[in-house]
Amino acid sequence: MRFIWAAVLTVVIAQGAYAGDDASGPIPFRVDLSQSFTTYSMTTQDNLWSAPLATRFVYKGSVVHFVRTSLPLQIGEKTVQGSVYQAVEKPDVFYVVNSDAMLKLDTMWVYNPGVGGVSMHAPKSRNFIVCFHFVDGGVPFLSSSRVRKGVVTWNGHDDWDRLKCCQ
Repeated sequence: MRFIWAAVLTVVIAQGAYAGDDASGPIPFRVDLSQSFTTYSMTTQDNLWSAPLATRFVYKGSVVHFVRTSLPLQIGEKTVQGSVYQAVEKPDVFYVVNSDAMLKLDTMWVYNPGVGGVSMHAPKSRNFIVCFHFVDGGVPFLSSSRVRKGVVTWNGHDDWDRLKCCQ
């Protein structure tokens, strides 16, 4: 009987426990997802650039494309343009290049996609991003507000940029 109670208690505790990972950093970020914005429309040329990537990398899974938005991003006291992207195939997901942050509407945290195989590639224009091994979760920014249509805030690292190679 003692073993059964110990097993039940272990399961209950494990369901509420987290590994302790936190992607938070010292720099405050802010974006307002409730304001109207425009998105980049991928061209035929863009699709021709994107299509052979999966073949070259021998990738057979689904591909998610992120397109640049006109949403301004506040980093500390400065405002930058061109850093917030929206997923074409999953319009409730946004990616912020600065801080390497994913924002999925109606979730508890902003999260970092981590290193579990997520692979992002962009042309020099950086108007769009091709993403392999997209995941709906990762390492949370525990400093963040809820992700909703409205102001979303988190504290992160300004130098976390998966696309540095493409600048």
